[in-house]
Amino acid sequence: MKNIYQCLLTLFCLMLGFQAHAQIEMQLQPVRKDFIVGENVALKITITNQTDASITLKNTPGRPWLNFTVSKRGEQSLISPIAAGRFPELVLTPGSTRSFEFNLKSLYRLSTAGNYAAVATIRMPDGNSTYGSNRALFTLTNGGKVKEFNIQARGEAIRLSLRLAKVNGKDCLFGQAINRDTNQVIGACYMAEYVTFMKPVVLLDRAQNLHMLCQSSPEFYTYSVMNTHGKRSSAQLYKRTGELVDLISTGKGIMPVGLTPYVAPKPGSEKTRKASERPF
Repeated sequence: MKNIYQCLLTLFCLMLGFQAHAQIEMQLQPVRKDFIVGENVALKITITNQTDASITLKNTPGRPWLNFTVSKRGEQSLISPIAAGRFPELVLTPGSTRSFEFNLKSLYRLSTAGNYAAVATIRMPDGNSTYGSNRALFTLTNGGKVKEFNIQARGEAIRLSLRLAKVNGKDCLFGQAINRDTNQVIGACYMAEYVTFMKPVVLLDRAQNLHMLCQSSPEFYTYSVMNTHGKRSSAQLYKRTGELVDLISTGKGIMPVGLTPYVAPKPGSEKTRKASERPF
């Protein structure tokens, strides 16, 4: 009798697993594997309705239809959320697939370097059934210091720095703003892809925004600006004019020299380039 009960229990679990797979399939992937501490952590969620009926996923009071759990390697407890997620209603017609991106940093304080894992869970319209995603793995790093400035802004002691980190096998530059009193990261942002043909030029303007010019490919240069909140306020691709390339401060502000802004050609108006010649 005991063996029959165990067999029935196993069969029941297998049927539930099959039902879960047959109704909803969900994939969770980070837009890239590596992020700078303080940067937005973007995850892509893909949901497929594998039934022959429409499914409406919506929030009810105190119960969102989508939840996350986040863990960090080396820590036993899950990371506690700092805010409740509110997601728009999502209607899935039979056989349809919907994808969207979400910033995990808006719900969790991801303030230290390390290896992380996130899992998404959908709560179905009946209020009880749930379906989970795969474990999405990503890494937070501080990268290596290229240049830093200690400033005062908004009554805070802030450190603005340019950091170098490898993303998807490529060297990339990031800006980061840290409160020097609390050592908490205020914000961070992607600045440019980087090749070592030219050392990055980094300056502060009168408003203490960080300006950065670097070479991003054999043909293209990137000029980016980060504000004191750690957010990128502008970015522009340039091409060399044949003169000395530099970033200088003038009475009108900071500006690149020896470069001209790159304007992308209209589709079909330019011959196909090699991948190594295209701007990033």
